[in-house]
Amino acid sequence: MKKLLVFIAILTFGISANAQTEKIRVPNFRVNNFRMNYDVAVPLGKMSDDFINQMSWRGVSIENRWSVKPNVSVGFLLGWQVFAQRFDNFTQELNDGNAAINGNQFRTINTFPIQGNVHYYFGENVGALPWVGMGIGTAHSNQVLQVGFYEVQRKFMSFSLTPQAGIDLPIDKVTSVTLSTRYNFFLHGNQPFNYSFMVFSIGIKQSYY
Repeated sequence: MKKLLVFIAILTFGISANAQTEKIRVPNFRVNNFRMNYDVAVPLGKMSDDFINQMSWRGVSIENRWSVKPNVSVGFLLGWQVFAQRFDNFTQELNDGNAAINGNQFRTINTFPIQGNVHYYFGENVGALPWVGMGIGTAHSNQVLQVGFYEVQRKFMSFSLTPQAGIDLPIDKVTSVTLSTRYNFFLHGNQPFNYSFMVFSIGIKQSYY
């Protein structure tokens, strides 16, 4: 009987300790997560006025975020956004207005941002979870203007600054649908204009610990 009581006591202690361990190891689903997003973008400012004003439906980004405090994470974002537009029977000035070429014109911009970011999360670790953040880094861009056989191509690096906000909607304990928006501002010297565009994203967040 004494051995049985000792066994029950040890078993009870083990279950209690395991429960406490599991409680500690439950992941904070706000942070420590991988995200994959589908992005659409709307050109703004001089980018829209002077080169492309058509919405881009071709964009993708991936993120990873790590916890540094209960409501704060740091991470990175890698993205790719493609803008393209056709202008029929368009006259393009060349050589500072000293010449011109007319025809169907195709304009494209491919941008590849690489950013570090920081995010702040609101509320508790249950239900919908809103957040705000800031991304800072660089972006590689390839801008092309083509009329027939005539083509002007510019490749350059930019400083990128991206305030952002979103909300995570949980599907289960480790997976959420995420809705977000980012304002991208790409500053580059020796170019006719800087890039600015608004990105709207829907994605999947997979949490881990």
